[in-house]
Amino acid sequence: MSVGLISTIAAVFYGGTVSVIALTATFARRRSLRDEARSTLAVLVPGGSSGPSGQEDDPGVIGSNGG
Repeated sequence: MSVGLISTIAAVFYGGTVSVIALTATFARRRSLRDEARSTLAVLVPGGSSGPSGQEDDPGVIGSNGG
């Protein structure tokens, strides 16, 4: 098998996994399941927000990490 084929298979598998977890994080009925899916997405997707509130990155909020 060539390296390109293996890379393509891995990319499709990764994309499908992230898609399923993103749908779970959005549409799951139980809050605990949504929270677990969001924390898993934070590990799999680089550059995501560090929390559901988004206040950690806001420099205008007193006591946040940004200011």
